[in-house]
Amino acid sequence: MRRLNNWSYRDVTDFLKEKGFSFFEELPGSHERWVNRTADGTIVHSVEVNFTHGEYPVKTLKRMIRQSGIHQEEWIQWAAA
Repeated sequence: MRRLNNWSYRDVTDFLKEKGFSFFEELPGSHERWVNRTADGTIVHSVEVNFTHGEYPVKTLKRMIRQSGIHQEEWIQWAAA
């Protein structure tokens, strides 16, 4: 099981999409903002995702996990599926 290792950009964005996030805007450099909204359009969580062709370091992935408001165990379970 990979847990928090070897997460790619596609893994992160696929997970966020499944959890109700959507692309919001491009940020400086190769970064993007993905957001989760309530039914009335209010932004609940905002995740800064760096577009990369490689894997994210665990520290970077943990930052995205904190920003998402989704418990780390859900990320790990998704990766194991």
